[in-house]
Amino acid sequence: MNEQNSQARKKEKESKKRHIWKRFKNWVSKSWKKLHPRPRVRRGAAIGLIAIVAFITIVTGVFIRPGLPGILDNLGGVVILAVLVVLFGLLAALFLKVLAILPRFLTFIGLVALISYIFFLGQIPFSRVLLIGIVVGLAEALLGASLAHFFKKKFGRESKFKKIYVLVTILLTVALNVYLIYWFASQGSSEHLVARKVDLVDVPSLEMADPSIPGTYDVKFVTYGSGTDKRRPEFCEEASLKTDAVDATPFVKENKGWRMKFREWFWGFDFKEFPRNGRVWYPDGEGPFPLVLCVHGNHHMGEFSDPGYAYLGELLASRGFIFVSVDENFFNGHWIGSLKSENDGRGWMLLQHLKVCREWNQTEGHPFFDKVDMQNIGIIGHSRGGEAAAIAGSFNRLSHYPDDAKVEFDFNFHIKAIVSIAPSDGQYRPAGRTTPLENVNYLTLQGAHDADVSTFSGARQYNRVKFTDGQYWFKAYIYSYRSNHGQFNTVWGDNDWGKPWGMILNRKPLLSGEEQRKISSVYITAFLEIALHGKTGYIPFFRDYRRILEWLPEDIYINRFEDSSFRAVSDFDEDVDVTTTTLRGGIIKGENLAVWREANLDLRRWGNKDNSVVYLGWRHPESEEVDSKESKKEKEDPEGRVPDGSKSQEKKPEGMETKEVSSGNDLAYYCLKLPENGTTDFNLAHETLLVFSLADADEEPPEPEEEGEDKAEDKKEGEGENEKKVKQEEKKNKKEKRKKDEEPEKEPIDFSVELVDSEGQAARVLLSRFMTVPPVLKSKFTKFKKENNIYGKAYEPTLQVFELPLSVFIEEFPEFDVAHLHEIRFVFDQSPEGVVILDRVGFADPCILEK
Repeated sequence: MNEQNSQARKKEKESKKRHIWKRFKNWVSKSWKKLHPRPRVRRGAAIGLIAIVAFITIVTGVFIRPGLPGILDNLGGVVILAVLVVLFGLLAALFLKVLAILPRFLTFIGLVALISYIFFLGQIPFSRVLLIGIVVGLAEALLGASLAHFFKKKFGRESKFKKIYVLVTILLTVALNVYLIYWFASQGSSEHLVARKVDLVDVPSLEMADPSIPGTYDVKFVTYGSGTDKRRPEFCEEASLKTDAVDATPFVKENKGWRMKFREWFWGFDFKEFPRNGRVWYPDGEGPFPLVLCVHGNHHMGEFSDPGYAYLGELLASRGFIFVSVDENFFNGHWIGSLKSENDGRGWMLLQHLKVCREWNQTEGHPFFDKVDMQNIGIIGHSRGGEAAAIAGSFNRLSHYPDDAKVEFDFNFHIKAIVSIAPSDGQYRPAGRTTPLENVNYLTLQGAHDADVSTFSGARQYNRVKFTDGQYWFKAYIYSYRSNHGQFNTVWGDNDWGKPWGMILNRKPLLSGEEQRKISSVYITAFLEIALHGKTGYIPFFRDYRRILEWLPEDIYINRFEDSSFRAVSDFDEDVDVTTTTLRGGIIKGENLAVWREANLDLRRWGNKDNSVVYLGWRHPESEEVDSKESKKEKEDPEGRVPDGSKSQEKKPEGMETKEVSSGNDLAYYCLKLPENGTTDFNLAHETLLVFSLADADEEPPEPEEEGEDKAEDKKEGEGENEKKVKQEEKKNKKEKRKKDEEPEKEPIDFSVELVDSEGQAARVLLSRFMTVPPVLKSKFTKFKKENNIYGKAYEPTLQVFELPLSVFIEEFPEFDVAHLHEIRFVFDQSPEGVVILDRVGFADPCILEK
């Protein structure tokens, strides 16, 4: 009986479930019938989609510019893009129709075309493209459908529910459209920017004139050309000087097909007749004047780039230089067909222009006869042109083309200065190797908000510049936090992706164009004044940017400098043994370090800087900070010895309050021990500089107890994987929370630098007495919340050079014998924790040529 009752109750429950499910299905069916879009509504959705596709096609097509004359160029781009969008959309819709995924393709053709079109941007990952296409496409489809429903005659008879649904949909989609318009039109956000902190170190201003101020010469202007470029009258019938075209086929061998025929139609010449065109600004004077060539990088070939350096041409000509802005737009890209593997050709072409100038200078009766100082030549390049400038410097001293020895070179110009502005690097590799440069002055500039060449590729070439001939040379770089790629050229502007795609970029943090070009004017002019006019009095500000802050726009700067007087103790390139120095016989040791590894310094993404460095990290046990004098008493024994046994002669300069965060044997330090008599060849003296480069690694050093805890946890028996994961997650969250809590108040890393002589006499000074370690400069290139899959890391460590005069150590610690220097120590006694990147420790002389 009980069993029968139980079965009856079970059947009753099942019957109720079926009844509930049936009612739910009926409700869904009725709701769908109420909301199901009728043909009119579906047509409205299709119209909405087609409208947005048409709008984007027109806006974008204007910038396609296939090469037709006048306004037809813009209209032609719209027509071409419209045809491509429609064809691609029809093909995609037909494919879906065949698969029976969609019964009607008209409603979705706009969405398909929109997604496929945005995909052509190529700047952002497909997942982002897909998301943008779906959001925009659905928004416009819903808006079109809702409006069609709203304006139909029988809308007033619809149910209350359907009216509310339609009105809410209209409001939401209109709001979404307003937001999208705002998002695309806005400049972005600058909330991520690091505040510039005032450096408390008193640095004297440079007693030289601002090099960005025009000089005393009146400026003249001419153009020259080969006459083959039908699109540039200034280089054809309007050119004052005529030149011969050159055969560039050895440098563009991989470029064939109908796309190259299009380029030939566009320009009016093929690879055998590349013109030598240029704009020349020159001083009105007797001369001879140093010669400076400047070349642009890759850009839309229909938007000519060479006029964008007129500001440099006028400035340099007024200061006694002949300045040529070289036209290489025919190497540039186009959406129909871009050249590939052409950067060696860009560099070779620069040398062909130098041949023209040499010929002019030697031709009696020519306007430039004996006016060009061919013994003093400089080359400036921007973007791919920056790499091309280095390639030209390398090719200049070769007898044959590295990739085809049948092509002979005969250049050997006196190129003394090369400037690379936000350069690419490695797009051309001579004989499969990196481009070498020797015995030339080198300068590279880079912006941390460069959305085109977003990694500091110029630092790679900087590291490869060698000085081997015994003459005085120097190399330098300047890193500006809020500079972008394009504003060094007035044509390119602040949109590093071009129009209209650059609406995705975050441009609010950027300096203005005038401010950014002030940086290039100051640095490039001073660099050329040193290298080509011999005004070495400008050298100090390449050593330390703080000497000229009044000349520069307000920003955060990092600079590096090295000259031919540098003698390395350790550059970390010699081998894989972390205990040996570059100086033969030297030994490296570290104590109480949480991080100690040598590695190749990474770029923000895609590779490294060809720069071996050492990472050093420490984390001291938490303890109350005490005054350094008290700390000294606690950690020194009665004989005045520091933990490793050397005699401490630590003194604190007046006004410099220091706080030690550790004492006794807990002190972390990194020591380079020089071999006996190892400094004999260094000629260390009162004026000698201790030189090294540093950056904050933006890493969290491991806690001292973590390793022991992990081992203990592994030994625990019976503990499941879930429990271990929970503990690891808790530890991770705790660390992240602490980092987040401390980040807003994070102070620059500081530590002491200590020199010890062979008798154990030690002299220790604070690093911050000379300069603070630069902050972590995080960049945000786009308006997306996350952009790691586009640009990689938000921070790219960039090394700052530090030059510490030995005179400070000698004067404050008279018993210290610099002539018998035995050890260089980096003592991490100020910041409680941190990880720094250290490179190129050695000695240099202040430039005796400065005047």
